[in-house]
Amino acid sequence: MPNRTNAELVAEITRLTDALTTERARPTMAELERRLLVYNAMLDTVPIGVVMADHQGRIIYGNSHVEEMLRHPVLFSDDYDSYHQWTSFHADGRQVESHEYPLARILRDGETQAELVVNYQRGDGTMMWMRIIGREIVDETGERIGATVALVDMQNQKELEQTQQLLIRELNHRVKNAFAVVQSIIAQSARKSELPEDVTNALIGRVGAYATAHARLLGIRDERIGLAGVVSDTVTPIAGERLITNGPAVALPEKAMTLMALVFYELATNATKYGALAVPGGTVTVSWDIIDDELHIDWVERGGPMVVPPTRKGFGSTIIDRALTAETGGRVNLDYAPAGFEWHFVMNWNNSND
Repeated sequence: MPNRTNAELVAEITRLTDALTTERARPTMAELERRLLVYNAMLDTVPIGVVMADHQGRIIYGNSHVEEMLRHPVLFSDDYDSYHQWTSFHADGRQVESHEYPLARILRDGETQAELVVNYQRGDGTMMWMRIIGREIVDETGERIGATVALVDMQNQKELEQTQQLLIRELNHRVKNAFAVVQSIIAQSARKSELPEDVTNALIGRVGAYATAHARLLGIRDERIGLAGVVSDTVTPIAGERLITNGPAVALPEKAMTLMALVFYELATNATKYGALAVPGGTVTVSWDIIDDELHIDWVERGGPMVVPPTRKGFGSTIIDRALTAETGGRVNLDYAPAGFEWHFVMNWNNSND
């Protein structure tokens, strides 16, 4: 369908203006033409595409950026059931249907605003990622008389994201190789110096726990990592089905996450040596919650042998206690109760979100 002429656009604006002018004098045709020139000039200055539709879904306007972005003339669809003329696809490759476009969701389904990210097929056959942001247009009485959408070019952003993911995968691969080399050096050095096997295994395990935490960090786009994922990565390989977890979705700051991974590793390995995981039937429960702006994390062992408090603190205890509290400002409480060892940690949640 060809572009609308100025006369046709004036007629549309006249119709829409009629709905907005209940008590005021209606503008003359000359005034409307001047307004049209102003509207066109204003909308052509914004660096995005702008499309407008009336209350029936008929597209009545598109600024010059629409044609520049999409590389075809504005498609003046007759109604919201004809929006499939604007050919685009979801991320999974499925074509976007007419009713899925923001204009249809607003004018047909009654939403006040709607958004959608699509992979658009331009007039020259090339593809581009685009965000469509829609808002309703209402008159002075609150009645919906149309809707408008902004078309935002996301192609550069998508390409940068893809490049970033490639770099992250490559970095992750290199980091894993580096940690593997460190573990190999530890093993070889231990054999030559005849270190006790438990010392060697502890060092290798700690490096492995840190490597796992680092790999998870590389896979996250922001600087906060889910606590449940840290528990799963570090404790599940050791405890298996004897691990019980319970807690809401909680994201940790980057620095706290790496230390927390080492803490859970130390707690799990200690449980296999002296605690609930040292005997069949023993269990470990890790639970967490946010109470009164504080994050509470509890490690509780049950079904293990008689608990005997240690006579000295080793490297693992230093990680569990001093390093974590120094980094997070939290508090650690160790309970060597006869029923089973317990570790409780509390940190200020407001500070963790800064």
